[in-house]
Amino acid sequence: MKFSAAWIHRFLALPSAVLLLALNARAQGSDTPAAAASSSAATLQAPAPRYAAGELQQAFDFMDANRDGKVSRQEAAGFRGVARHFDQADADKDSFLSRAEFDAAMNHVKPQ
Repeated sequence: MKFSAAWIHRFLALPSAVLLLALNARAQGSDTPAAAASSSAATLQAPAPRYAAGELQQAFDFMDANRDGKVSRQEAAGFRGVARHFDQADADKDSFLSRAEFDAAMNHVKPQ
């Protein structure tokens, strides 16, 4: 199944912004003991991924214009939600989004 460029833009714009904001809020709140306890409870009942692996792969491949297996800031610039939250999604701060970082941001999980 192929998706149009407009669909990919809609797919990435709002959800990625919301997901990345939630990821940031979760990371900031994990310093307190209560947050740590609720975090470990959340680990036991981890929510199902929001997007299927195939959908994420297709979106990632669409953004990865030069097919090097990572999304640069320049490649993400055309996708408002991803560009706006690029730094939050770039967990290893290498100025690229790996597939794992992209998936983690889109599905509200911390990259491993």
